[in-house]
Formats: sequence, C-alpha cells, structure tokens
Amino acid sequence: MAPIVIAVKHVTPGLKEKLEECLFFFRESGNVVAVIERDGREWPHFFCHLQQEETIPGNPVLRSMLADRLAHYVVHEQAPYFLAHMVARYYYYFPKEERQQIINLAKTNYETDPAKDEGGPVYAGVLQCLQEYLEQNNYLNLHGLITFRMQNWIKFLRKTVDKAVDEFLMEKEYQEFVKLLKYFVALQEPKIKQVHVLLDKEGRFRFLDHACQPLAQQQEISWSGDGGSDEEDQLVSMLITMAPHRIILHQNVYALYPKAVDTLKHVFENRVVLCKRCKLCHDAGRNLL
Repeated sequence: MAPIVIAVKHVTPGLKEKLEECLFFFRESGNVVAVIERDGREWPHFFCHLQQEETIPGNPVLRSMLADRLAHYVVHEQAPYFLAHMVARYYYYFPKEERQQIINLAKTNYETDPAKDEGGPVYAGVLQCLQEYLEQNNYLNLHGLITFRMQNWIKFLRKTVDKAVDEFLMEKEYQEFVKLLKYFVALQEPKIKQVHVLLDKEGRFRFLDHACQPLAQQQEISWSGDGGSDEEDQLVSMLITMAPHRIILHQNVYALYPKAVDTLKHVFENRVVLCKRCKLCHDAGRNLL
C-alpha cells in the first residue's frame, strides 16, 4: 500500500499522536506500520505507511480511521489558528491588546459550543469532508482542504469571531459606563447612612433605612416581574440617586438580579454588602413562598 501523505501548515504536538492512534490497531495485528515526519518544501509532511497482510482490509479501514482522527484534530487543534487569522484579517483596526482579548473570547465561545463536538452538525461536516477526500486521494493538504472545502466550518468560525467582537464591544461600553457612574458617585456626599434592599411578597423592591424603616422611594420602579434588565437599570439608578453610605443587598435580590449586583459592586465597591442570611431574608423568603 502506498503511503498516505498529509501536509499540515499549523502542526501541533497532538497530530502525530493522533496518527499513531490510527495505526495502533494495525500494529497489533502484526502489520509493519509507521508515521514518518519530514520537512516539506513549505510545510511539514507526515507519511503514514501500512504494509498490510492479505487478510487485513487495511486501505479503507485506515482511511476511515484517519478521517476520524483528523476531524478531531481540525475541530479542536486547528481552530485557534483560524480564529486568530480571522480576527487579524477582519478586525485589524482594533489595537493589538484588544484583538488578543477578542481572540481569547472567541476561543472560549468556540470551546463551549456543542455544535463542534462529536455528534454535532459542525463536526459531522468536517468528518464527511475528510472521509470523501481520503477515499479518493493519497495526498492531503490539510490547510487547503479546510480553506476550500470546509466552508461550513469556516462560516461557523467567522460567526464565532463576530459574536466575540459584539460581546467585547458591549463589555467595553459597560466598563466605560461603570467608570462614569463611579466618578459620579465619588462626587456625591452620602445622603443616607444605610439602605437595605430586598423583595417583598409580590417580588417588588423594598428599601429600608438603617433602622429597617421604609424609605420614601418605594414606588419609583415599574415592574414587569420577570427580573428583566429594565428593572436592574432602574435599581442601579435609584441607589446612585440615593447615594447611601452603605448598601445591604439581601438574598432574594442578588439571586434574581446578578447583573445589577455586579454593577453596584463595581460602582460602590466596598460600600456594598451581600447579606448571607438574616431575619429580613427569612421573612421575605417566607412571604414570597
């Protein structure tokens, strides 16, 4: 059997290991097998040799196993190179540090997306492409095959990058917004000594002073009751207007409104306290139930 030659532009240590995995079965069956790495004219080349016996249908089995291992290699180990390339090509106008943040975010989103796992549609498309090609060819330029025939995977990567850019810009805008709020809070003298924030039995915000007496600002938030972003924004706005020296957020608040809590902790810093469990929390929880 003539060797199957695989040319790879971006070689990682896991490639040879995966090729060896393919040949292990044949080695156990008494065949002479080897994976030989050589420097090609442009990229490294891997020669997969199998000296098969007549009783072993080595050719089609080996090609199928190679396709499977290479699909795993492409999806899991080639993705970082292509994600970085796309960021550099399409979002070159971002500063270098921001581009790296986008790449890191894109990698995280990609790694957690089940579509690229075995059994997912993206993985299945990559595997099918490799199977069809290796059925007819002994020489595989992996980078070329990815670029010209795995368009669904490339589109998936591009969407991942675009999503990462959107998330990065939203986070950047949020951080600038928080910075502005911190500056505004720093200019104000605290107007109230302490504010307790909790939810009543109907799920509405209740504001109590240091003596656990209701404050006047009780009906200034319009509720949809679903813990939406509008309510979170209004809560943050109200507390900034109150400018309390200390904010105590009780359990049923920070469990339902994590985004608002995160913003308040950034804006007010050590002036925000998360109550672990107190009588107010107990009574509010009982009322909500």
